[in-house]
Amino acid sequence: MLNPLNIPLEELDEKKGTVKFTLSESNIFDMTIPRLRILEICKNQTVYVLERDSEFNLKFMQSHPSYDTKTASVNIQDYDGSPHLFVSFTWSDEGQNAIYVGNYKEDTLRSSLSYDSPNVKFRVGKDGSIYQIGDEGVKVGAYKVVMGGQTVLEPSAIELYSFQTEKIQVLVQNCKKGDFLFESTISQLVIVMLVTAFEAYTRTRFIELEQEGKVLDIERLYERFVPERYRAGFVDDARDGAAKNGVSELEYLVSKRTINFQGWEPFKDAYNKGYGLRIGDIQVSNDVLIDLQQILRWRHKIIHSKDDQTILNQEELPSKEPIFANQALAEQCSNTLKEFMDAFHQATLKL
Repeated sequence: MLNPLNIPLEELDEKKGTVKFTLSESNIFDMTIPRLRILEICKNQTVYVLERDSEFNLKFMQSHPSYDTKTASVNIQDYDGSPHLFVSFTWSDEGQNAIYVGNYKEDTLRSSLSYDSPNVKFRVGKDGSIYQIGDEGVKVGAYKVVMGGQTVLEPSAIELYSFQTEKIQVLVQNCKKGDFLFESTISQLVIVMLVTAFEAYTRTRFIELEQEGKVLDIERLYERFVPERYRAGFVDDARDGAAKNGVSELEYLVSKRTINFQGWEPFKDAYNKGYGLRIGDIQVSNDVLIDLQQILRWRHKIIHSKDDQTILNQEELPSKEPIFANQALAEQCSNTLKEFMDAFHQATLKL
């Protein structure tokens, strides 16, 4: 971290705050330095960065895995030669951030409100270091940082989901090539990938919530997912394993695949028992919930059935119309998952 302003991190409020300072005899206008990082600090997973870029824009950036990076930028080239440069930046979870710049003790300040920078991400690794992922005009889909054989940084739940669904959209958009066998095969692959995205997100987000300080009821999870006759031994093993590996009991529980996040009931019960989040309270229609459960079942059939799945409801014929694995179905399934996941992620942020 870089904290020349000596901001007391333990007192930093992630919801809102203001920093004010004056620069004098600094190298901020040194043209031989293309990019100058002035401040780089974090509180939990929220990162705050102040830098001057090659165009002499002074940027205040606030980044967190749960939202796009907020950037407020003011050009300071006109202030070159100023003996005392006043700088202030503010942040708030209720609106836009802002940056203010001007000559010290002058009434007029140059200011700017923040805008979203989806390509620029700052993440805090398990080693406590701050890592920048992507940049303006440089989009990074997937990333992983390994130090000394240990993974210190990997994508958040929502980043995993977003990158997976981005790849799915490429398949959906190029699905129909005039070859029905090709279209059917790609459609089935899309369904499998959608469920993979669902599982990757729900499994990772389940652990993230504990790391974000959300109240977890681990005992209710043991009661739901570990049979009573094995429970005492499993709990002892989980606690020992967690301590030995430097992880939480929840991380150890999830690592043992005790909860099947590809199954609707286990997924639903895990979030309900663990965090008190009821799927029925998510702001989506009942039709979306029903369709999502169908997608989970279709994925299971595609993977495990020896029968061809060009028609996904063969067992219901001829009493019902056939459901073909085609581009239209792939688009429908993709839209269903997006509608559910958008609402579900927002619900986890409000816990």
